[in-house]
Amino acid sequence: MAMMGAHPGTFEPGRIEFTQEVGSRFHDHRGRTVLGSVGVLVDGVPGGAAGRSVPRGTQTVLSQITATLAAPLPASGPVVARGHVVHLDLDTGIGLSAGELTGPDGQAHAVLTARSVVVTRDATHADAVFGGDALAEPEPEPGTDPAEFAELTGLDIVSAIGAGTVARGPLAGLFGVELVEVDRGRVVAEFAPQPWMANYLGTVQGGNLISVSDLAAGLTAQTLTAAGQDYRALDLRIDFVRSPALDSGPVRVRSEVVRAGRRLALIDTELVDTSGVLLARAQSSVQLF
Repeated sequence: MAMMGAHPGTFEPGRIEFTQEVGSRFHDHRGRTVLGSVGVLVDGVPGGAAGRSVPRGTQTVLSQITATLAAPLPASGPVVARGHVVHLDLDTGIGLSAGELTGPDGQAHAVLTARSVVVTRDATHADAVFGGDALAEPEPEPGTDPAEFAELTGLDIVSAIGAGTVARGPLAGLFGVELVEVDRGRVVAEFAPQPWMANYLGTVQGGNLISVSDLAAGLTAQTLTAAGQDYRALDLRIDFVRSPALDSGPVRVRSEVVRAGRRLALIDTELVDTSGVLLARAQSSVQLF
């Protein structure tokens, strides 16, 4: 949360609030705030609400999150995320949480739903996450003026990002996302987990996986676009299968178009470890203008 500029607000049993100042540090290569820019809010708020509803000494993780965008996220300013528990069954260890993201003017930008699961793992990183030293914010990577690639097709733009002739954008730079394969309707990327990505259980916090999944899905959708054609994600659903360890090596992100019409592209994204073991699976709907 701290690395992404998110700060806590109201805390109550079963309810939680965080605010993140979005801006150029979290923009994609087009200079836009995208769903991946607020991935830690999407995960942390419904997940935190569930975590504050279980008995002391009990841990929860999210197994699934759906984020549905109502309107484009603001380019800058505070985004407020509020989450609450809808239902929690301690006998079966399953819970449901919900939440929303609102912008500086109070407009609703996204609706969240999340499934939580009670786990028996120890909170090995709780002291570092909740009471450790403040994280140093890295200098954001520079972007490329979108006017410089306005006449390129989407496939040419994404290929140029892979080749390093178009900047990948500050958000991808923050996560260290590298494109290793680019084709029409398909993108393969990699990133290496960093210590700042840890949750209190000592694995990669799910919001980071949301961010890289959204980045990959957006670039995959862009490979379908003509010169000057725009796109935006409408929703993302992610199932967390296995939490990546911080020292597990690079995570590979494979994103592919399942179906594309004139106005909508459906994209599947898988995150796997170095052995090919599935870590998370995401499904995205992307509007093509």
